[in-house]
Amino acid sequence: MAVNNTAEMEGVMEIPRWWTCPRGFDELRENAHRLGESELLKHSAVADQKSLYPRESLKAIADAGYGAVTLPIEDGGLGSYRAFSVLAESFAHYCGSSTMCWVMHTAAVHTLYAAGNKQQRDRFLPGVLAGDIGALAFSEPATGGHFWNVVSEAPREQDGYLLNADKSFVTSAGEADWYILCTNFPDTLNSDKLMFLVVEKDQYGISHFPFNAMGLRGNSSGPMKFEDVKVPFENRLGEEGGMNEFNDNVIDPLFLLGTSSCWVGIAQGALNAAIESAKKKVHADTGSSVAGYQVIRHELAKAQISIDSARSLLYRTAESMDECSRNGRELAECLYPLWQLKTHAADIVIQVTNQALQVSGGKGYITGQVEKFLRDGRAGAVMGPTNEVLREWIGRTLIEVPWFE
Repeated sequence: MAVNNTAEMEGVMEIPRWWTCPRGFDELRENAHRLGESELLKHSAVADQKSLYPRESLKAIADAGYGAVTLPIEDGGLGSYRAFSVLAESFAHYCGSSTMCWVMHTAAVHTLYAAGNKQQRDRFLPGVLAGDIGALAFSEPATGGHFWNVVSEAPREQDGYLLNADKSFVTSAGEADWYILCTNFPDTLNSDKLMFLVVEKDQYGISHFPFNAMGLRGNSSGPMKFEDVKVPFENRLGEEGGMNEFNDNVIDPLFLLGTSSCWVGIAQGALNAAIESAKKKVHADTGSSVAGYQVIRHELAKAQISIDSARSLLYRTAESMDECSRNGRELAECLYPLWQLKTHAADIVIQVTNQALQVSGGKGYITGQVEKFLRDGRAGAVMGPTNEVLREWIGRTLIEVPWFE
């Protein structure tokens, strides 16, 4: 939340910068907000109203140097999970759809980097840095929110794999340049049958369907069908089976961190909009602004405390992930705090966007900025793993029984 720090504002409390941004990332945060104001915001309303994919915004993010942000610096990234979370939180102030597409793209890029070989990196990463979009095609209708369980299979053929799969929610469906598709290899000797295939957008047998949702309407997160798609051997990431380790050490950590950042940013964006409205709206009969009422200020305070509790958990977790990466430890050791983070962030965004609407009164209920924040933020709790699933995993961990069965 911005505070006017001019000399004339004597007596006004200044919010410490370290409280709203990890130390050392102030410049990155400022750059992200400039990009959000100049590029993401101007496409946001159109993306929402017309369910239009925010391609221009995603290209602007790539052009700014954030197309592969979690990769090492020598490979075109920033090599930092804190940087990823700062950018995602900041972008979400302006456009939830652009942010969510970019978060899922980042998870796909990092998965290709971690699970792929040098030849695959050399093929795909230059395009990513130039603005190509990657996506994850995991969830299937048969298993619902349990996106880590898939029933589809891709048996081996002479020149590759024959893929048949129905996918339910694919962010950037029909818009991405390539997809990492999670399926099973039926003939593996590994108890884990999961296999990752890179499917390129122009391959025969791919179809996608319209996405019409309450919020995040620019995501193009609709279903996809892969019918008799022939995937060459060189587009398999890793082995024929045994890929669950990348779920625990790449995909889940990045997905949970990135989406949580998005929910925190949406909550803060909604509250900022409500604060500005409350300061500007003056009641002619009383001569007082909406912000002049104590009950309103208390509601704003409660909302900001909730946001800051989630933000504190966000950046503490991102810092731990950076530490794991520096010391060669697996990111799976951060899953427990990531479960808590996602659950809390997805809960508070519902709470705060409702508070922002209430503070804004009838104006907040009208189609517009606050109303859009409320619709966008509502996706978090139902996005897999749902908050109910995560609370069960947390609870099982607390009583010291296996969390995953």
